[in-house]
Amino acid sequence: MPGLPKNLLSSYQRYKNHMDQIAQWLASTAKKHGYVASKGIGAIKAPNPYVGPQTYTVALKEWLILGEFVAKQAPPIIVPAKLADIIEVSIRIRQTYKENIPEDPGDSGEERMAQSQNTLFLNMLRKLRHILEPLLPTERNTPEISAEVFNLFEQLDLEEPSEALEQAPDIIPSHAASSGPIYMAERPTDFEESSFALLLLLHDLHKLRAEVSTAWSRYKMCAEDLVAAAITTNTAVDLARSMADDMKSIFSKHGGEICMLELWYNAECSAAGTSESHRDQPGDEMNVKVFNIANIIFWSAHQLLTAFCNDLRRNPFPDMRRGTQEYVPQSDRNSKSLRELFAEDKEILLEMLPEFFYYCHTTKADASRPPVEDELSRGLRTMFETKEVTLPLAFAATLFLDIQHILDDRVDEGFRRMSDATHFVQANIEEELKFHEGIELATWPKENDMAVQQFVDTLQFWCHEDQQLSTAIRMKQHDTTGPFFLYRRHPWMCGVWKYYAQMRFHEISIVLVNAWDSIMSCAHLYNAMRRGTPREAMWKDFEVMAAPQDAKTFFLGDAPESADDCLERYELAMGASAFNLPKSTRKKKGLIHSKGGLKGLRELGLVHQAFKGRYCDGQGQTDLRADDVQKILDHATWEFKLNEQGHVEDINKDTTKTTTNLPVTKVLKIIHYVIQAEVSEILFDYLRLHRQCWRLLRFVKDNCRQDLIKLFGSDYITKESELPFVVGYVLMSAASTQEAGSLLKARLPGVLPTNKVLEDAIEVVVDMIREGAGALIVDHVLLKGLGVHIDIEYPEE
Repeated sequence: MPGLPKNLLSSYQRYKNHMDQIAQWLASTAKKHGYVASKGIGAIKAPNPYVGPQTYTVALKEWLILGEFVAKQAPPIIVPAKLADIIEVSIRIRQTYKENIPEDPGDSGEERMAQSQNTLFLNMLRKLRHILEPLLPTERNTPEISAEVFNLFEQLDLEEPSEALEQAPDIIPSHAASSGPIYMAERPTDFEESSFALLLLLHDLHKLRAEVSTAWSRYKMCAEDLVAAAITTNTAVDLARSMADDMKSIFSKHGGEICMLELWYNAECSAAGTSESHRDQPGDEMNVKVFNIANIIFWSAHQLLTAFCNDLRRNPFPDMRRGTQEYVPQSDRNSKSLRELFAEDKEILLEMLPEFFYYCHTTKADASRPPVEDELSRGLRTMFETKEVTLPLAFAATLFLDIQHILDDRVDEGFRRMSDATHFVQANIEEELKFHEGIELATWPKENDMAVQQFVDTLQFWCHEDQQLSTAIRMKQHDTTGPFFLYRRHPWMCGVWKYYAQMRFHEISIVLVNAWDSIMSCAHLYNAMRRGTPREAMWKDFEVMAAPQDAKTFFLGDAPESADDCLERYELAMGASAFNLPKSTRKKKGLIHSKGGLKGLRELGLVHQAFKGRYCDGQGQTDLRADDVQKILDHATWEFKLNEQGHVEDINKDTTKTTTNLPVTKVLKIIHYVIQAEVSEILFDYLRLHRQCWRLLRFVKDNCRQDLIKLFGSDYITKESELPFVVGYVLMSAASTQEAGSLLKARLPGVLPTNKVLEDAIEVVVDMIREGAGALIVDHVLLKGLGVHIDIEYPEE
């Protein structure tokens, strides 16, 4: 299995890195001052002796010996502040585990503590801290450790190293570390250490769950787009599965992750004075007294999924069923008993699992799979085949239940928002296909229309035709649920579909507008008019479109001012080579077109783009990869300001910072808030702006027709696909140059430059803006249609 990308860190991996840093400093420092290694430091043979430095494992029992050796050196060796902080953090984490370790009912507390590897290691770390205390810097700040309450059993307070500690300078300089041997900490393999790893995994899952809950709470308050909430949720499950894969070798020695989770659950039941098998009332399916514990460690969801798998063994094709009175979405969950809470979760899952089953059954073959799928559906697809429930799947099912409880009776709004978005995309594309019907363009062959139509048909089949209901009727299900029931109860799935539709639409839009070149040519006409025009003549749609694009997209530098410069930049933007833009002293020659073709807009939403390979490209990718994470780290170095509730209040990008790796919980928060911040970039209606620009070019051509014929002849434009060149002729009419090579026809002999054509063309643009057509997208499509509000800052006059 792929596991967690190398540029992300789980809490357990970060802890192991800290242990390695302690071992590296102790061993390398002692060796530097003459220490002779005992048998406690053993070499690990590399597969190729010529690849990299030699690697050694430092036994834990050797740490105190090394520490004492270092402490005796004269003059004293200064211990790096970061090393002291790492030791302090490790002690606190180990102490937390000690206080919350589930006790085996067969052993007394004293016997267990005496045998505990954790206790021995904890004591060793404390002694090491004591030994090195005199060597610490005299002006050392107290280590910053961010306390994050992890209410695993209503008593666990797990403290984490702050980001400042993680980003502090390395204990061993990189040049020194690369030239010498590598020392690693000994890795215990006993049950105690595996339980410790499980605790840190549960801690990470708890924090991922909290971030997902925040996303859906914000979505419910209309403070967040459905896509941001859904991608956050899907990514959380991606990360959970990857972390579990990384720890399989640790857990497999003790029966696997589920076996260890069950042992932990049983021990917690015992610590609470009860047992897993206890039932308060006849018919209870679990010990409801410990429902909170079971819910926090995802055991209750695991049990419900396992029960459904057992039913599948008896009945391979379960009946679809309507809900009963057990689940009332708008009821107050906080006022319910533990038994009622479990019954509600059971009702939700058992009502939905048959829906998921038939969805997976009818899309079993690869050819019948939808182009995009959420992680819960994908995990259940595997469960229906294997009849096995994994911890990541139990985690995903718990997130599904959380979403139901957060949204209550508004859970079906996700389907409405997905449906509105996909209908918008379909209608827009169909309008565009009709708009340019009959216009032949070399850069937009008919095959493109066919590919775009196929995308529209895909949305129609999966989003607007109820495949589930058709399946139920075909299989003669008697108690079928309502239309689009799976979508209505699964906003997470709807959000993933909405992402797919919007990202593909964004891609298609950018490719199309670059091929037709209407926006690019109008950019140069708008640039010529906006100097000296009043504020009310601002083309709002164009300003919002251009703002997130690269500054050189339109003009290959600063916006030109003179007529000659405007023409020159226009020619470059339309794909002409700068080689043919000489001063008048150079010999004239035909225009050479750039090998790269026309200049054009680029796709936006850098963090959105990081998920494109996963959800849109059909490459079979099913997890978050290192290069995807790197795109986020490279292109989205964001800083947050948190409010009193710990939620992001302000977000901004710092391009001066670089980050090599992040904790999984931090990267999920970045993904969550940056995707939301990018929504307006992705939702902008480029096709509508293209049609607006094309119509504007028609008006300019008609309004300036007589003057352009006098300047360039009646055949200066022979077909409608050449409309973007109208701007070139308008600019050339006011420029001193007589010709522009093969891109545009030369001005007729004896005809002098004139500003009249440019002024008339500018008047067409100003009239369009004053009539309100220049703000249709910002004020109507985005605001009223998609709920995206954009503030425009006007320059000071």
